[in-house]
Amino acid sequence: MPHSSNAPLRVCIVVPYDLSERGGVKHHAFEVAHALRRRGDHVSIVGPATEDPELEGVMTFGGIVNVRSNHSDNRMALFVSPLKLHRYFREGQFDVIHVHEPSIPSLPYWTAWLTPGVAKICTFHAFNETPSWGIHFGQRVCQLLSEPFYDHSLTVSPAAHRHASYAWNKPLTIVPNGVSTDVFVPGPARKRDGSPLRLLFVGRLSDERKGLRYMLEAYQQLLARGVAVTLDLVGELAGGDPPPALPGLTYHGSVPRSELVRRFQECDVYVAPSIGHESFGIVLLEGMATGAPIICSDIEGYRAVAHPDGAVLVPPRSAGAIASAVEELAASPERRARMSAVNLQHVQAFDWEHVATRVREEYLVAIERRAARYPALRPALGRAPTPHLELPAPSRAPRRLGGGYLPALPSVASPSFDEASSP
Repeated sequence: MPHSSNAPLRVCIVVPYDLSERGGVKHHAFEVAHALRRRGDHVSIVGPATEDPELEGVMTFGGIVNVRSNHSDNRMALFVSPLKLHRYFREGQFDVIHVHEPSIPSLPYWTAWLTPGVAKICTFHAFNETPSWGIHFGQRVCQLLSEPFYDHSLTVSPAAHRHASYAWNKPLTIVPNGVSTDVFVPGPARKRDGSPLRLLFVGRLSDERKGLRYMLEAYQQLLARGVAVTLDLVGELAGGDPPPALPGLTYHGSVPRSELVRRFQECDVYVAPSIGHESFGIVLLEGMATGAPIICSDIEGYRAVAHPDGAVLVPPRSAGAIASAVEELAASPERRARMSAVNLQHVQAFDWEHVATRVREEYLVAIERRAARYPALRPALGRAPTPHLELPAPSRAPRRLGGGYLPALPSVASPSFDEASSP
């Protein structure tokens, strides 16, 4: 392990997906940036945007194209301007650049190629149980074109690690996603008075990976059996059909983080019926942090997060298994209370402050490795940022899509990008 440094770092985090939309990769980037800035580091985020996200510390580019992959829409910057990107990196004078999903064209590739003197680290998030030849081909292309430019590589879970390892030859370190345990907090004690059991589903309704179809089928089975339940659905339609009109079903649409927290606090059981292609369950962590008992699909990405005593794992694509698990928990408030206590304790290890500390340690690994390859860079390790490198506030309104710079991330909690609607 290289020597540690408490001096502020200049960090650039690169996100290949549209920053105007929610998603797990963007959630990770903003949360880590916020935690690092709290400890004094200087962090900027770079990514494409179809609409101005109106967040400070964000550099946006255009050239976005929607590509359907992994059962989800993926709006990415295929036609980003390399000239504008090069100018930004040259002026930024970063100590380390952190690229998320390095295989996504073309922003990560230009970033790797245009910054030869800067330490670079990448994080793989994606996972697919049955990757197509096209996905494998893309992985090989990424490995050939960009792997030599990176000094260190991370994944967010064992599932993502296995998926990336198909083509990526360099060692991969697992650093998980996290949750803001100071934001997602328990609410009033959950009722045990025999009132209907409140179920919660969170996710983009049009995304087949999230398994809404099986949630609705299970809910209809429960109603037919006379089980006293209600169902709250949270998430954008994103071109999908509105949910059916069923007794006790309430569709809330896409909600701000404060309301999402409240929905978790008020539910009796959080249900995540995803069918697969999930490398990590950020939304499970959000439920755990509020003390919600969990029913989730028995898929690799969720098994790495859920605690066996705090969650009931059911076979994916099985509405009957979901209904049976709900019925069992409805009959046992004592078990739900035990599951809640387990989840509250288990989730503490995933607090973003802990995760960001781990990420920063890996930044130092990347910086040390780059310095070993290029000894002239060694004096810059852990340096305090020089005053003339501070990027000033713009004298005009920020430019949208064209590369406008907004100087500093806010000191308030970052917006919620729930993984349930991630690419």
